Amino acid sequence: MSRALKTLALFPGEVSPPPSEPRLHGPGENRLWIAAHFPKLALESLAAAPVDEAAVVTESWRGCARVIAANDKALSLGIRPNIKLSAAFALSDSLHVLMRCSESEQSKLRALGEYAQRFTPVVSLVPPAALLMEVSGSIKLFGGLGAIKHLLAAGLREQRITAHLCAAPTALAALWLARHEEDGVLSREALVGRLSRVPLEAAEWPEKTQKLLKNMGIRTLGDCMRLPRDGFARRIGLQYLHELDKSRGSYDLRHELEPVIELRARIEFADEVSSTALLVNVGKKLIADLVEDLQKRQIQIQGFDCVLHHRDRTMTVEHINLVEPTQDEERFVRLFTDRLEQMRLPAPVVALDMRAGPAEPVIASHGSLFGHADGLDPGSAQSSLIERLQARFGMENLYGMDLVDEYRPEATWSKSRQFLRQRRPPLAISRARERPLWILPAPRRLSSTPDNRPCYKSHEPLRIEQGPERIESGWWDGREIGRDYYKASSSHDERLWIFQDHCASRDWYLHGFFG
Repeated sequence: MSRALKTLALFPGEVSPPPSEPRLHGPGENRLWIAAHFPKLALESLAAAPVDEAAVVTESWRGCARVIAANDKALSLGIRPNIKLSAAFALSDSLHVLMRCSESEQSKLRALGEYAQRFTPVVSLVPPAALLMEVSGSIKLFGGLGAIKHLLAAGLREQRITAHLCAAPTALAALWLARHEEDGVLSREALVGRLSRVPLEAAEWPEKTQKLLKNMGIRTLGDCMRLPRDGFARRIGLQYLHELDKSRGSYDLRHELEPVIELRARIEFADEVSSTALLVNVGKKLIADLVEDLQKRQIQIQGFDCVLHHRDRTMTVEHINLVEPTQDEERFVRLFTDRLEQMRLPAPVVALDMRAGPAEPVIASHGSLFGHADGLDPGSAQSSLIERLQARFGMENLYGMDLVDEYRPEATWSKSRQFLRQRRPPLAISRARERPLWILPAPRRLSSTPDNRPCYKSHEPLRIEQGPERIESGWWDGREIGRDYYKASSSHDERLWIFQDHCASRDWYLHGFFG
């Protein structure tokens, strides 16, 4: 009689349900990925890297310098990555040493990612020295996978970038195979067999994890795949088990590279220009080109910089900000003209630049069927007015008002730079309907009749129309109030907002005026 085999725990101890086997087919089953690994990116991203002499890039590791990348001359002398710098000098006494620059690597990797977007829009960066391209939708366009790899390799050679390209049905498998300089694999059936001979180093797991596996006799990814899943998850880590599953075919969601949009226009003058009218006309042309580009890309901006270049002086930069993102050419021109008319040129201008600020997608808004009666959008007109006031009086001298969730009337508002997008608390909205628009900076004491009726400007008592509304607040911060508020009117039909202090003096005070 045959007996069913049991899966024995790799490491006895606590008992937990084993992770389920991955689903090898799913939303990404028809995908095809190309991984590009750049083993010398740390060196090739540095502009000062020499070509004719042995050169290495180093970084400090555990208190000593370690070689990160080496050029062909250094490799021919036996210098390899991950050796100590002292060992590298033992092989070459005329070694050119460069320090690693992470900023240069990141900038170069992003530039390579933007170049790869010529072949597919789905590009993901894998810092510090790799990128992934999903090319299943581009194969027919370029005439096959081989044509894409050929064009990509030729473009990278023109940029003097060393790269290893590998294609696979999953992103992680393509990446690991490219790091090990393996050939590509196109079928899922052959994927596991190809991954089985890839060493652990290709996965770039933490050194502590790799050391633990090697002490157990595990040298390749295939050895990891043959281990019991529950034991591997408990002792090594569930995240590494998930990576093995992703490499074999479970869906791997990756963050796509978003291109940086930089809009800029420039005009250089044959002669020095001092005429404001001429600069305005040239600026209008640049703004028109800018708006045309915005409309093509379906994006909008909330500001732009006007840069005036002088021959023997520092350039003049004017920042023009809008209340809200827009594509409105008329508003751009109006603000640019106002700013230019107010400024005094320190010197004649030899060139004019327009640089757009951060862009965001255009979101269509629902309007009325027949438009507005006067042909103007009230929101746009309000924004235009605010922008012109800012241009005339300065950003620091113009602000909006926002309501605050507070019971004390003098503390229910605050200054705000958000003129059109205030989020008003529900309590503040309900209270605002009962408050006068004009509130005095400080309550003003009123006279009263012998029977304690409030008077204003004359000895005639005020007529109480509505109230009282009792407000007791501020006990927690030392500014406690206790007031009974009333709406009152005078003999001259002035509508007042008054209160009686019921905590101490019982005196009457004027706090605001209704319209």
